[in-house]
Amino acid sequence: MKTRIAVLADYAGLSIEHKLNILGIFTTLSAPRIPAVHAQMKVVTQFAFDPSEAGLHALRILLVDADGQELLSLSAEFLLQPTQDGRSVVVNQIFDLTNLSFRAFGDYEFRVLVDDETVAEIPLTVAPVAG
Repeated sequence: MKTRIAVLADYAGLSIEHKLNILGIFTTLSAPRIPAVHAQMKVVTQFAFDPSEAGLHALRILLVDADGQELLSLSAEFLLQPTQDGRSVVVNQIFDLTNLSFRAFGDYEFRVLVDDETVAEIPLTVAPVAG
């Protein structure tokens, strides 16, 4: 399995043709005060699996603070069907996070795990608005 994409974005969606559309990729949130509440963000991932990896897989996304304390945990399962042509199986995942609250300015990280193995780390900094 290869991680092709792992980002935070303002918007993401799949077209009718199954094209992954991502708008507003970011790594910093600016806030006037704490707690900082972000109305909406997307955690977007794309993986490429070898045909031999067909079967049920577990996906977890953890949000941790700079001390490694877990603040949020999301999980899902997906079933990969085997391919007949030997090509990789591409899996797009979009997690919608609404009204996510941060209690302190600083560095955070979304950790993406597939089958309990960390496959991507997405940094996020919550910073005071420069003024």
